Amino acid sequence: MALITVEQVSKIYNSGMADELTALEAVSLSIDNGEVAVLTGPSGSGKTSLLSLIGCMARPTQGKIFVDGKDVVKLPERFLTNIRRQRFGFIFQQFHLIRELSVLNNILLPLFPLQIGPRLMQDKAVPILEQLKIAEKKQLQVKKLSGGEQQRVAIARALINDPQIIIADEPTAHLDSKLAQEFMDILAVLNREGKTIIIASHDPFIHNHRLVNKTISMRDGRIEGIASR
Repeated sequence: MALITVEQVSKIYNSGMADELTALEAVSLSIDNGEVAVLTGPSGSGKTSLLSLIGCMARPTQGKIFVDGKDVVKLPERFLTNIRRQRFGFIFQQFHLIRELSVLNNILLPLFPLQIGPRLMQDKAVPILEQLKIAEKKQLQVKKLSGGEQQRVAIARALINDPQIIIADEPTAHLDSKLAQEFMDILAVLNREGKTIIIASHDPFIHNHRLVNKTISMRDGRIEGIASR
């Protein structure tokens, strides 16, 4: 069953202006519950724009996007905010961690708007820290961690709300081959736990990884092909 459906979606930036840019044009696809899907294509092909639309971080210029059967395109922003918090976990290329804060406080950041008590926050964070093998570093400032450890903090932060869908944008761009393999091993565990995972990447290691069961090839804002395996 399709968890995410994109129907004839286009995204135009600066519409009607001299620097108008069509990032996506008539894109349609579906991603089933529990799939691991990878968006491939050169820089500028529309991968990141499509991820941002699927993750309810932006709205399309045209078209419809359904998340678990609900059309999210016309929802008020406050509802989109709730969907982002409840359904999605985001892993960014640059991690977007606050370097001066501790590992634990970086991980807990998505919980602060929910007004959850400190004890419950800790109860949610500890199992994730242990799963990702960074529990002993929870009080360290992020700036004191290695790149691989920072990646794990970014993953932990994405998991703190127990999201149904993990979205990752070029997650191995700054990792060596060993750390890239560790990252995919972590995703494999999450997928076995039932998470749906969507990755944008031009890294062949990810495209060819056994974990991936759908590859969506993009170029110039369009989908060139979709292959399942």
